[in-house]
Amino acid sequence: MTTLRLGLAGLGHGETLLQANNPEHELPIRVTAICDNNEDRLKATAKNHGIDTITTDFDELASRDDIDIVGIYTPGPLHADQILTALENDKHVIVTKSMVYSIEDAERVVEAVDRTGRVLLVTQTMRGRLDLIDAKRACDAGELGELFMAEADYVHDLRPVYKRTPWRVEMPQDLILGGACHPIDALRWFMGDIDEVHCVALRSGVAPEYPQEDCFFINIKFTSGKIGRVANICGMVHPGGVRMNNVTVFGTKGTIRNNIKTLDAQGDLPHRDYHTHLPPNTGHSGEMIIMLRHMADCVLNGTKPWVGAREGARVVSTGLACWESLRTGKPAKVRNNF
Repeated sequence: MTTLRLGLAGLGHGETLLQANNPEHELPIRVTAICDNNEDRLKATAKNHGIDTITTDFDELASRDDIDIVGIYTPGPLHADQILTALENDKHVIVTKSMVYSIEDAERVVEAVDRTGRVLLVTQTMRGRLDLIDAKRACDAGELGELFMAEADYVHDLRPVYKRTPWRVEMPQDLILGGACHPIDALRWFMGDIDEVHCVALRSGVAPEYPQEDCFFINIKFTSGKIGRVANICGMVHPGGVRMNNVTVFGTKGTIRNNIKTLDAQGDLPHRDYHTHLPPNTGHSGEMIIMLRHMADCVLNGTKPWVGAREGARVVSTGLACWESLRTGKPAKVRNNF
C-alpha cells in the first residue's frame, strides 16, 4: 500500500492529524514532518509520535522533497500565502477552515489549484460526521421527498479556546469565516448554492477580551429558491446537553435532525421516528480520521474533494456576504462563480 507523507504546520488544532501515525487506524497517510513556532512543543510532539523532521520555517517544510502533502493548521489569516507556497512546491494541501479570508485570495487559490493540478481539501469536519453522512444518503435517495428548508447551528463557548490559542483574540479571528463556516458548508452540502444572506449579530460580552461580534443569526435563500438559516453562537455560557453542531433538513415526506428521521409519507399518519444506529465516531477526532481517509482517496485515486478550492471559495464568499449584510442592514448577494 502506498503511504503518503504529510508535513504538518500548526500543532494546535493540527494535532488531530497526528492520529495518522496511530497504527490501529491503518491510514495510507503518515505525518513525517512538523512545523510550529514553539520549539519545545515541536520536540515533544516529534518524540511522542515518532517524527524525525521538525522546523519552525513553513517555507522549508513546503519545499521538502520527502513530503507529498502539506497540512495547514495555522491561524486563518496565514492560510492563503501558505496554500500558494505549498502548491507552487508541487504539494497537495489539506487545510483547516476557513480556506482563506478574502475573495481575492480565493481567486488566487482556485487559479493555483487549476494550474498545478494538485489536490486541495478543506477539512469542513461536519462532512466527516457519520450521522450527517447517513442523513445525506437518505436525502439523496428521496426518503424525505423534495427538500424545501434546512437549518444548522454552531454553538461553542470559545472562552477556553481563547486561552489555548490567544491569536483568536489578538488578530482577532473572524467568527463567521472561522465559525459559521461549519453550518454554512453543511447547508450548502444538503441544499446547494446560496443566492443571498441576511445577517444580524452582536458582541455578547461573555468573553470581554474578544473585541467584535461573536453571536450571529443568518437567514439564507438558496439559488433553488429554498430557504434556510444558521445560528452561530460563540459568545455564551454553553448550555448543558446542547450539541455543538446540529443540522435539520425538511422535506415534503419527512424531516431529519442529525440522524433521527421522522417520516410521514401519506400525510395523514402519525409521525414515525427512526434512529439510525452508527458505530462510535469519537467526535472531532473521528471526523478527522474520515477526512484523512478521504484526502488519501483524492490523491491516490483521483476522487473529487468534498470541499475543494471552489467549494471552499463559495463558503468564503457566503461569509463575506454576511459581513456585508451586517454593514448595510440589508440582504447581500453571494458569489458562486469561481
